[in-house]
Amino acid sequence: MRNGANSMAHDFHKSVMPAEDKVPLMGYPVDELMTTLSGNRLVSLIQLKGVSPETRSDEELIRLCETRNRYFLALGKKEGKNLLVHTYTTKTGIELDTQYTMPLPALQDFVDAYTEPFRNGTFYQVGYGLALVLKYRELDDGIQRMNDLLSLTRTLLAEYDPAIMGLEENEHGALFSQIGRYYSLLINGHEKDVLVSDTRLGDAIIDSVTNFENYDFVENRPNRGGQRFATTFDLRDYPSGGTYPGMW
Repeated sequence: MRNGANSMAHDFHKSVMPAEDKVPLMGYPVDELMTTLSGNRLVSLIQLKGVSPETRSDEELIRLCETRNRYFLALGKKEGKNLLVHTYTTKTGIELDTQYTMPLPALQDFVDAYTEPFRNGTFYQVGYGLALVLKYRELDDGIQRMNDLLSLTRTLLAEYDPAIMGLEENEHGALFSQIGRYYSLLINGHEKDVLVSDTRLGDAIIDSVTNFENYDFVENRPNRGGQRFATTFDLRDYPSGGTYPGMW
């Protein structure tokens, strides 16, 4: 009976929840700051600097939280159901292989102690990302509307020092997608340079196998590094009492 139930669950999820519905494959850059998605959609990606709560007063933290909320309200008023917002929080290991030599033993001991976490893999840098996914009918109109949203982002989130991901060129003239590199980190667990070519970015970034067949978790097996698992939640099950600063 258990095998039969598992088979039914497998067939159900395979038929109604294909992986691309959960992680739509990116197409091609149509502007320096945006890339196409399936279903007449554009995606732009913004990286934000975090705020250390230990260095700010409660009043300032609340003000920053309210500023961010006003930004989300402004996005909703401008585009409504045509806009989808994804937020990401990442932790990336920082490794240091540079040796520092100080003239005094006391200074050398201090530098060695300070840099030790960077050398043994125990230091992680927290990053914050924000993806704007905009549905359009005409591509040119969609590009203009996305540029308006990015201008709004630069203005309202200025205190978070937003950096909008785009394209970068190497010394040989080849173009690489910063958006592709970021999604490689999310999907594969590591960054990789993603060349802009006639290959879809969504295909170019894949360096792992992801399984969505289970009901409440996702399994990811990258080609380098160990297995990773993600837990899924339905936020409709959470209390409707509202949010507060620091909740997420």
